[in-house]
Amino acid sequence: MKIFPFILISIIIISCTRNNNFNFLSKDIIHNNSLVSNSKVLNLKNISSDCPLDSLEMLTSEYGNFKFYSENTLRGEGVIALSINSEIEILNLDKSYFGSISLNKEMESYNINLPKVTIAREIIPDSEYQIFNFDSEQPNKNKDFLIIYLNKEPKLIQKNKAQYNFSSWDEYIKKSFIKLTPQVGNRAPEEEYLYKAIKIKEDSMLIKSVPKSACDYV
Repeated sequence: MKIFPFILISIIIISCTRNNNFNFLSKDIIHNNSLVSNSKVLNLKNISSDCPLDSLEMLTSEYGNFKFYSENTLRGEGVIALSINSEIEILNLDKSYFGSISLNKEMESYNINLPKVTIAREIIPDSEYQIFNFDSEQPNKNKDFLIIYLNKEPKLIQKNKAQYNFSSWDEYIKKSFIKLTPQVGNRAPEEEYLYKAIKIKEDSMLIKSVPKSACDYV
């Protein structure tokens, strides 16, 4: 096992809270476009904060004609996981209709009315996984509505029509496995390992390697 402090540049978080459930999340929480790591200053001006839609690492699933992507910008204060057993309507901030997701119980499938390319934290509508995770604000921020992020914009879901669980970003990351990307610099051997976050403080994280067997997907 390796334990070392790691200043966040860009990492991949692999969610393994269910069998073979995985998602990719590049975390970019850097200030002033540079940081000091192992006595080296790494300039981050050329690291994009937007999700490239042709990146396979950002593609979480395809469902019919829909493609669902994650992104490397963290929005809001955490992640809301929806349990969709009926129809969930998603509204714009002016309360106008944006889209919907509903469960067809007879067909064990989902009816989705969203843009064909949708960016969210993690959507895998397959009946085996049923994952609907969205960047969000704290649920108590609005009395009547959950504030989630879809296609990089805030949207609303009525609380009394939704079953959900909220995790802060720290909680969400600590429940997941982490894999380093090449953007961390001269850490090629470490890129082969999986890690768990032990402690998170501002833009730094203490991580510990874990056996690959700990994650069914890997």
